Amino acid sequence: MFTCNNYNLLSFTFYLKYILAFNMTIIPFLYFYINLVNIIKSKKRLNKWFIKRRIKSIFYILVIFLLSLITHNMLNNNVCYVYATPNIYHEYKNSFNFLENKQIDNNIKNEYLNNILINKNNNSLEKLIYKEKVKEVATNNESNDNDNYNYYLHETDLNKQNMVYVENGVFYYPSYIYGNNSTYSGMYCPNNPQDNGYNNPYGYNNYFYTRLTKLIDDASKNGFKITLSTQGCRHYNTQVYYYNTMESGRAASPGFSLHGFGIASDLEFYNMDGSVCSGYRTDYTCPSMGWAHANAINYGLSFPLLNASYKEDWHIEPLNKMKY
Repeated sequence: MFTCNNYNLLSFTFYLKYILAFNMTIIPFLYFYINLVNIIKSKKRLNKWFIKRRIKSIFYILVIFLLSLITHNMLNNNVCYVYATPNIYHEYKNSFNFLENKQIDNNIKNEYLNNILINKNNNSLEKLIYKEKVKEVATNNESNDNDNYNYYLHETDLNKQNMVYVENGVFYYPSYIYGNNSTYSGMYCPNNPQDNGYNNPYGYNNYFYTRLTKLIDDASKNGFKITLSTQGCRHYNTQVYYYNTMESGRAASPGFSLHGFGIASDLEFYNMDGSVCSGYRTDYTCPSMGWAHANAINYGLSFPLLNASYKEDWHIEPLNKMKY
């Protein structure tokens, strides 16, 4: 099957798609709007002489519209044309640039990029790419930062912190069992984290917090401002409130949220002028977010809700996690 797994082709199709949309909507609208304003201002009547003067220009507008419409309908069955939406295009672009010079098997690269196009979950492939990245860094051994990648992959602490323990870089958390409060997230958030062995005042798992702060510090070194939520561990009752007050699909069911185990965070991204990236944003229009999405995997982190039914481009978790 033709997958459109070609950056140049996808870019061409993306811009072509919006040129056609411009020709079919904006140009006719502007033409008729300008003429309507002129008619109202000059109080002219729609007589034959007035219409005759505009037949030629109307003909050109109609030709442009019909040609664009025909082209649009012809391409509407083309896979690449269908996939060329702003969200998919910018995510594909950032991922393509990130993977381009990485020593990762081309089949893994292509499958990862193709999954972006078809909105398929990439979690398993992210793990493969992450492991390949670790091998690459370990082989190059160019800086002290290389130790971080190996550390993230092999870090181990079998002591349970808020019901979570880490082994070989995998975060293990309890499986939810209905009626068994000990398996619910948010039931064991510390009241005074730093008095209970936490390396942060928010209640984040120590290893998750270390990864987050390393990501944020390196973003700052590259000129991007990112901050993390001060709600490091979300209490069960807080999750109940969110679940009952937010629209359906926004909040996880009480007891299920990884926020309650201190291994999830909501990041805030900032523009280059220091203002918060808000409203409709993409990796392209909000570079700090684009940098985080492209580089999270280097810190053993991921953004698993980018393709969820309710997209959360700010929600970050450990890359490798598993229930016990």
